[in-house]
Amino acid sequence: MKMTGNYRQGAERFIPSPAEAVVLAALLFFTWYLYGGTGNDVFLGLSTFIVVAVAWVLGVAVRIALNDMRWWLLVFAILLGMAPWLALNTFQIAVMTEVLVFSLLLHGLNVVTGLTGQMSLGHGALVGLSAYAVAILVDHWDWPLLPAMLVAVAITFVFGFALGIPALRLAGPYLAIATVAAALVFPLILKLDDVQDYTGGVQGLRLTKQPQPPGFIGDFLENESIAKIPEQKKFAPEEVQLRERQKFAQSAYLYFLCFGVAAVGTFAAWNLQRSRFGRAFIAVRDAEVAATSMGINTALYKVTAFGISALYAGIAGALLYMTVAFVAPESFDLFNLSINPIAYLVIGGLAAPGGAMVGAFGYKWGPEVIKKIARTDTDFDKLQGALTGLMLIVVMTRMPQGVWGSLVRINSFSWRTMTREAKDWTLSRPIAYWVAIALGVAVILGIGAWYGPVWGVFAAGLLVVAPQDVWAGVYMWLRSLAGIGRRRQPAPAPADAR
Repeated sequence: MKMTGNYRQGAERFIPSPAEAVVLAALLFFTWYLYGGTGNDVFLGLSTFIVVAVAWVLGVAVRIALNDMRWWLLVFAILLGMAPWLALNTFQIAVMTEVLVFSLLLHGLNVVTGLTGQMSLGHGALVGLSAYAVAILVDHWDWPLLPAMLVAVAITFVFGFALGIPALRLAGPYLAIATVAAALVFPLILKLDDVQDYTGGVQGLRLTKQPQPPGFIGDFLENESIAKIPEQKKFAPEEVQLRERQKFAQSAYLYFLCFGVAAVGTFAAWNLQRSRFGRAFIAVRDAEVAATSMGINTALYKVTAFGISALYAGIAGALLYMTVAFVAPESFDLFNLSINPIAYLVIGGLAAPGGAMVGAFGYKWGPEVIKKIARTDTDFDKLQGALTGLMLIVVMTRMPQGVWGSLVRINSFSWRTMTREAKDWTLSRPIAYWVAIALGVAVILGIGAWYGPVWGVFAAGLLVVAPQDVWAGVYMWLRSLAGIGRRRQPAPAPADAR
């Protein structure tokens, strides 16, 4: 992400690069959604403009000072630190808290899948093991929450090493099948009659008392929560307003706890990738035989990767129980915390801490944005699954490095270079190509309007992954149909034959 001194000169330093423009556009879209429920268009526009403008000014200042793209991380950290005050209600704060918790899971999964190249589909069991360990210790043995969380993370860490043992003899789809067994069996074990007294069976376990902000922190957050009281409750009795202030203070306190842990986890993941362990993991992923010949103990590093990944999953599970205050077997099924994390890690970008953060935002904020944009009677779960599949198709075929890797790549281009390449690419395509694309878009819109948005999403996926010459070839074939049935004119006779 480093930029050379010749990359930006004079006034160009104040103009966002192509990658920065994408980031600011995403921030604009996200902020617009954040304040879209106010019903006040003036507040919506001003608030969105102010957030994006402040991010731009901070980014320009840090970039001029550092001459690289680390301003992304600084602005991102500042916005995350201000999230409780940028949010409109406690629900948005809760979603941001889940984003931080889910990012820890993706950081751990990135160690196994992104760095070491091992496919693991059993992380849902690791998260569930940690969450249930905390719940059982607190509910049945009356442990304090913090010691119970530490013990649960240690148990998950040890179990992660055991889950990595199959990686010594298996690889690829065989290892995925071996690890998916843990994710399939874990919810069934929780429902057994012999353990229902501890796990609660299908009803799950509930945390009766979440951690409360201490003394001066609680008073500060309660005072800051006055502006967050819903308009319809500002004239309610004092005890109702007090409950609203306490609710905001507790949500903000849990958010900042998860924010601190996620910041440390992200920094550790970033340093791990550049350490001796990280280079060994990458060597095992790229060429295991060559790594062995160089003296790397591949068995040790494979199991260690699973252990580190389980450590992150254990922390995510403990924080998940602390913030949600409820666990049930259905919360840790195969898709929610085993397959979806893999999908969104690929979408965000493998082997990159930034990709894990992008994937976490896509997984937790994506459904909320889809629900607001779709406004359809179609089953939401089906629509979300279709869009997830479409994003996977687009990323795997068009952006192999993921969203984060693509941002880093386009940041190496200036606007002049991007404009020139886009112009050359556009002019090199025949008219038939663009007509075919227009026909394809019309077909997609027609399918979406006639059969429903889910089928429209699938049609869009076919258009995106189709080779660029397919639509042009279809158009040329349709064009050639005009000549069918038309009598072929005889060739004119030579001049000397007349």
